[in-house]
Order: sequence, then C-alpha cells, then structure tokens
Amino acid sequence: MARKRRSFPINLTEDYSSRDVQEAVLLDLVHKFPRGPRGNLVKDDYRQYYTDPQLRAADDSICGYRKVDLFRMVRSMKEGFNVRHGTNEWDYRDIIHVMWPDVGPRGITRRSRRLADRIGRAVRQVQSSGLPGIWNVSWGYNDMQKAVVAANSSQDAINQAKIFFGPFITDEYRLSAQFEREGSKLELMNSNQPLINAIGARQQRLQSRIKDLQEEIESFDCLKSLVEVYSISCLEA
Repeated sequence: MARKRRSFPINLTEDYSSRDVQEAVLLDLVHKFPRGPRGNLVKDDYRQYYTDPQLRAADDSICGYRKVDLFRMVRSMKEGFNVRHGTNEWDYRDIIHVMWPDVGPRGITRRSRRLADRIGRAVRQVQSSGLPGIWNVSWGYNDMQKAVVAANSSQDAINQAKIFFGPFITDEYRLSAQFEREGSKLELMNSNQPLINAIGARQQRLQSRIKDLQEEIESFDCLKSLVEVYSISCLEA
C-alpha cells in the first residue's frame, strides 16, 4: 500500500474538530520521525534511545506539537473517531484500522502504541496540570461529598471548595481537585445535578425517618397516658 503523504503546515490550533486536520496530525505522529506542525523537523532533531524517538530540544512539546493542542484535538475526536480517553493504545486501534485498512495486526499494534505514547502522554500531562475550566472537587467518597466548580487551577478549585462547602468538609485531608475539561460556568448547574439529587434523596430519607420517629413518639405518649390512667384508676378502686 502506498504511504499517505503529509501536508504542511498543519493548522491544528485553528480547528481541532476538523477531520482533515486530525488525520494530518495522526499521519505525522505515526511516523518514526514526525516533521511537526510546521514540517521543519528532521531525523537529526530526535533522540533515538527509545522505541518512539523524542525531540532532543527540551521545548515541552510532543514532536513539535503543543501538548494542550493535542489534548484539545483528542477531546474533539471523541465523536468523530469515537475516542474515549486518548491515553492508551486501544483508543487508537480503530483509527489505525480506518486510516490504514491494509495494515496487518502487528502494524496496527505498533502504530496505535506509538500514538498512545505521544498523544496519550500529552493528554495525561495536561489532565495532571489542568487548565481553566471545569474541575471536580471531592472531600469524601459518597455523592454528597463531591461537587463541580469552575476554576483556573487545582489550588483555585480547592480554595473555592473551602469557601462554599467548608461547613460540610469535615476532613480537609481528603479534599482534592481533579481537572475534568475546559468548559463554561453555565455548565455548573447541570454538572452538579448528581450532588443535588443525592441531597434530595438524603432529605427524603430523613423526612421519612422523622415521620417514623414522630409516630413512635405519639405511640409512647399514648402508652404513657394509659399507664397514668391505669395507675389512677387503681388508687380509686
């Protein structure tokens, strides 16, 4: 099968959701020595100590691509390419099969692992450091100890949790924040619906318990009255 040809420059930052742009990036990164978005990288720019060579220059990029751009591209690929997380080889096997239908099983494995090593590493590192957007904060294990906030960083998310949910955070040692995705503050109400539902369910259980306790109190009041009436009637007999 003839190799597909790469076209440069690749305007990844202009349209992450473009199928043509995504395929151009994948086509470049699946090669042993990617040429980068501007098409100016050559073999001598790479260290070959690894199965998948890495750039010699410590410019915090993946083969010339900004990590945040690859992260955003993967987010856009979740629909068109049906990519789940973009961090392991299984996320890319179907893509390899579609783009290179004549490649055998070994070729699919080799290429999918290469994409996972490069793109997956960018996704993991961006998720670890986070971006301004939607963050999950947690101070426990049940649904009433988890919320969603709009924050710029992990510390910002934690600070907001302390301010707004502080009275309910009994153990700050468990308080943590995890980046979810880039997004708008308009998403918060919908994103926090699980917490709202958990609170509502807990309220219903407590109200039901209160009703049962009230009925039990009334039954004790009745028994108390009967005992008193009986005791008085015995004295009058």
